[in-house]
Amino acid sequence: MRKIKRPGLVNLIVSFSALILAMITFFTMVLVKNNSRSTFKGIINDEENKSSFAVKLALPKDKIWEEAPNQWKQQFDFSIDVSSKTSLKDWELTVTFSKENFKIKDIPDVWNIDKDKMVVEAQRIEIYPMLNEGLKIETITSGESNKFGFMIVMTRNISEDDFNTISYELVGRNYRAPQSYAFFWILLFLSFVWVAFFIAYLVFRTKEKNFEKFKDHTYNLISQAMNTFGSLIDVKDPYTKDHSARVSYYSVKIARKLGLDDDFVRNIAYIALMHDCGKLLIDDDILGKPDKLTDEEYNIMKTHTTNGGRALQNFTAIEGIKDGAMYHHERYDGNGYPSGLKGEDIPLCARIICVADALDAMSSDRCYRDRLTKEEILKELKECSGGQFDPKIASVVNEMIENNEIDLFDNELRKD
Repeated sequence: MRKIKRPGLVNLIVSFSALILAMITFFTMVLVKNNSRSTFKGIINDEENKSSFAVKLALPKDKIWEEAPNQWKQQFDFSIDVSSKTSLKDWELTVTFSKENFKIKDIPDVWNIDKDKMVVEAQRIEIYPMLNEGLKIETITSGESNKFGFMIVMTRNISEDDFNTISYELVGRNYRAPQSYAFFWILLFLSFVWVAFFIAYLVFRTKEKNFEKFKDHTYNLISQAMNTFGSLIDVKDPYTKDHSARVSYYSVKIARKLGLDDDFVRNIAYIALMHDCGKLLIDDDILGKPDKLTDEEYNIMKTHTTNGGRALQNFTAIEGIKDGAMYHHERYDGNGYPSGLKGEDIPLCARIICVADALDAMSSDRCYRDRLTKEEILKELKECSGGQFDPKIASVVNEMIENNEIDLFDNELRKD
C-alpha cells in the first residue's frame, strides 16, 4: 500500500471538505425550511392547542350600535402565542365565525393590519399585517408584542362563551434563525477547531521545513565527507579507482529494489562508501601487488575488515556504518571473515554490500584478469547464491541485471 507523504495535510483537506459539505447541507436545509409555508389551524383560545403558533383573543369590548338598533359594535384584540424557537413571516390569518345568526355588517376601524388587503365576508375575515408600520408585526416572534385587531359591526354580540365557535387558519413562512439550532454551534465549534489545527499545521510545517533544510545540510556534509574518505581509500589501490562510489551506487539500487525504507537507503549509501576504510592501514605493497598474495599477506589483507570496524565503532551518526566495514566479507554459508557469521546473523547492510562489492569486482579489470561478461556475472551470482551471497539478494540482483536495471558497464560509473 502506498504511503501517504503528508497525512496531516490530507486529513486537513478531508476534514475541511467534510465541514464545508456539512455547512452547505445545514444552511440549505434551513433555507428550504424557512422558505416553505406552514399552516396552523385551531379554535380561538384553545388551551390544548400544541402547535407552534396559536391565535388568542381578548374578551371583546362591545356596545350597542347607536345608529342602527339590533346591531352590535365590538372591539376584537388578537395576539399570536409562539411556543417554539421559530418566527412566522409573510403571514395571513383567516378567522371564521360559526355562531348561529351571526353576520358581519362592517369593519369601521383596524390597527396593525392592512385594511386594504382585508377580505370580509358574512362570517369570514382574511387578515394581513400592516408592513413597516406600527408594531411591525409582519414577523411573529416569541417574546415580542404582536397585537392587532379591528372594530366590527355585526348582527349579534360575541361573548367568551362563544369562543369555541371561532376558528382560525394561520399561514406563513415558519422561519427559524440558523443560530437557534444546536448543530449551528457544533459547526461553529468545529470551524474554530479546524482553524486551530490549520494554524498548528502551518507552524509545524514551517518548523519541519527548517528541520529538513538543516537535515539536508547535515547529510550533504556527511556525504561530502564520506565521498572524500572513499576517494582516499580508493587512491590506496590503483586497481580499484572509484570502487567505493560504485559499490555505494549498486548498494542503493539493490536496497531500493528490496523495498527498504528511505532512511535505510540513504544510510547504506554512506556505509558502502566506507566499507573498505580499513585498507588505509594496509601496506601499499600488499594492496598494489600484481601477483597472488602469500598466506601471510592475505591474512594481513583480511584485517582491513576489523581495522575498519574499529575505526568506525564510535561513529554513531549513521546506523550500521561499523557493520558494513566489519562484515562485508562474511559469507551466507558461514565461511567468511572475520567472525564467521552465517545467514541472517550477518547484518543486512553487509549482505547487500557483499553482493555490490562482488558485482564491481567481477565487472572491473584487475591486474590478474579481465572483467567478466554479463553472462559470466549472472552465472557467478547463481552459483554463489546461498554460499557467498544471500540467495534473496542474489536473485534480486540477477533480475535487475537481466532487466537492465543495473548497467554494470556504464561508462559514467567508470570515468578515468
